[in-house]
Amino acid sequence: HGFAGLPTTRNEVVCSPEFSCFGRQWRVELYPGGHEDSKEGYVGVYLFNETPESIQAYYDILLEHPTDQARVSFVAGSGDEMDTFGANGKEGNGNGARDFAKRETLLTYLDNG
Repeated sequence: HGFAGLPTTRNEVVCSPEFSCFGRQWRVELYPGGHEDSKEGYVGVYLFNETPESIQAYYDILLEHPTDQARVSFVAGSGDEMDTFGANGKEGNGNGARDFAKRETLLTYLDNG
C-alpha cells in the first residue's frame, strides 16, 4: 500500500484522486504525520465534497482489523445524523477525524506498510 513511505511531517497532506459516488465528486485527504490539530502520533483522515453544491450525507471512513474482518478497529463518520458537506471551495466542505488512529498501529494493520 505504501503507507510507510508517506510523509510523517505534521500537516502534510496526501490526497486521493477524485472519485464519484451517488452523482457527486469526492476526495480523501490523509495526514499520515497528523493534522495540525492531531494528537502526537495520530493520523488524520477527511472526506471532501468536490462538487459545486453542498450536500448532507451519512459517511464512514473505516479500517477493518487485519485478521478479524468482522471487527472494525477504527472508524470516523457521521454516526446517526447526517453531516453537511459544503460546496467545493467553501468552508466546511470536508468532514473526518484529526485523530483517526495511531500511525504505529496503522503500520501493523497494513500489508507491507
